Amino acid sequence: MSEVKMELRTFLAIDLPSSLQSVIGQNLRTVKRELPELSWSKPENFHVNLKFLGNTTEGQIEQIRKAVEPAVSHVTPFVLALKGFGVFPDNQSPRVLWIGLGGALDSLTTLAECVDRAVVPVGFPQENRAFRPHLTVARVKKDYRAVGQALGTLGVLTTPFPCENVSVERVTLFTSELRQSGAVYTKLWDVSLKA
Repeated sequence: MSEVKMELRTFLAIDLPSSLQSVIGQNLRTVKRELPELSWSKPENFHVNLKFLGNTTEGQIEQIRKAVEPAVSHVTPFVLALKGFGVFPDNQSPRVLWIGLGGALDSLTTLAECVDRAVVPVGFPQENRAFRPHLTVARVKKDYRAVGQALGTLGVLTTPFPCENVSVERVTLFTSELRQSGAVYTKLWDVSLKA
């Protein structure tokens, strides 16, 4: 009888401390009350995505770690700041609501590029679009124009986002399991940046 190979959906990201995830969740309360129809991320799922890998075999999990660990060991730890809200693709017809990032963005971009290149030999294609650092907080499933107008009326896109800074010291591999109640992310491992 042949062995069934288990595949997981995975991504590489910067995990946020639970205290910061809670603060972000509290800062979103007013906006969530005004826009309940959006599909809001759970605070425990907030992260800064570096590379979505998608379908990953169990055998690739350790290969990814062995590829990523030396690649990120050249990047010195750095600090990011959380900025105001933004949307993809535009204000008139938003599909994704995110929190922008500031601080050491050059270091963040370098880290994302190191991760992207490192996993190519493991079987994951290199990104063909530029890295756009952000933290996704909600997805718009319908009524895009009405949501865009509501965001404008509420002044969400012009309001600063008060939050503590994020110290980036490691890269984490997560699995993503899609359930009816929303995505559940589980940490598989993390590797440290240069000491």
